[in-house]
Amino acid sequence: MIALADCNNFYVSCERVFRPSLEGRPVIVLSNNDGCAVARSNEAKAIGIPMGAPFHQIKKLCEYNGVVVLSSNYELYGDMSRRVVSVLARFAPELEVYSIDESFLNLTGVPNPLSLSMHIRDQVKRWTGIPISIGLGATKTLSKAGNRLAKKMKKGCLILNATDESALNGVAIEDVWGVGRRLSIRLRRIGVRNAWHFAQAPSASIRAIGGVTLERTQRELSGIPCLEMEEVSSPRKNTCCSRSFGKPVTDFQEMEEAVANYAIRATRKIRSEGSLAAGLQVFIMTNRFREDQAQYSNARTLALDEPTDDPIRIVQNAKRLLHNIYRSGFAYKKAGVILLDLAPASFRQGLLFEEYQNPRRREFVDAVEEVAGRYRAGGAFWGGQGIGKQWQMRREMRTPGYTTNWDDIPVVR
Repeated sequence: MIALADCNNFYVSCERVFRPSLEGRPVIVLSNNDGCAVARSNEAKAIGIPMGAPFHQIKKLCEYNGVVVLSSNYELYGDMSRRVVSVLARFAPELEVYSIDESFLNLTGVPNPLSLSMHIRDQVKRWTGIPISIGLGATKTLSKAGNRLAKKMKKGCLILNATDESALNGVAIEDVWGVGRRLSIRLRRIGVRNAWHFAQAPSASIRAIGGVTLERTQRELSGIPCLEMEEVSSPRKNTCCSRSFGKPVTDFQEMEEAVANYAIRATRKIRSEGSLAAGLQVFIMTNRFREDQAQYSNARTLALDEPTDDPIRIVQNAKRLLHNIYRSGFAYKKAGVILLDLAPASFRQGLLFEEYQNPRRREFVDAVEEVAGRYRAGGAFWGGQGIGKQWQMRREMRTPGYTTNWDDIPVVR
């Protein structure tokens, strides 16, 4: 028995934990630069605010209905996610963190998994303030579908069996995990409109449309496990750090600062995973939606002579690549850094005269990164990151970092 625990309207729920006055009110959370609605409360959904709607298109609707509009507070959401996972981990020997708001739990052998799931749901709500829904099934795909039905039927917890025709008929084909919009169009052409039709369709037809991967999803819906629990995430091959700017960037120094920040963030990702990068890519682009402005985009890739996780070295090379592709006279909207061909740090094989092999330099880098990791940006940062950062993305309606910033800790009087 596999359970999928999914936080309800996660970003909105995180905000409500520290602002109880938002309960019962329509609330939306916006994406980077306050662009689109990426989280909606049930009240906001009832008003008719669609997922991913650009804020400038729904602004009047929000004002008319008194919708509370907030900027994304990713630091808060990440910390609340870790708290939810720490509670879930108490109830299952195997747990797979699938996303920031979803986790699979292996409840095989539990005498009454539905009763335990209801207890888990109550405990998460009591200890973190986050409401969750739990779908259960013999496979991951069934538990995913069960979770969707639990939310739709407002049951909180629900077991979905592969033989439950009426329930599977209630799951549209595009809502089946692993199908999506593109494949659903092709499936509908052969009469597959929902999860039940999909599970009963001839395997040869399914394989012809989506290959072995889609056939595996069909088997999962039929109750045949094909996807194993992944307690340890597979090491990634590449990692990217990219953001849209809060305002168009026309100054090279600002662009250089941004690229340096993205390079360091990407480096910290791979250092936390114990990986080394064998190459990197830098890309920049203008706003393709501004047809009234001149357009330009470019990217450049560099293969390093040896894999590294040295932020100084990666920033230096990222700046060199930026110099090669930057062109003045354009208003840039976005930039990013991708670290390529990642390998475990245990594979490190240095060059004879490589500067980073100097123990003192390595100790210095490790010390700075440790302080930065413990005390965030205020503790330590590299000079190339700059101070003003006028290019940073807009988050004008962001709430305080209640759990991640000492200055923002709520005070009860």
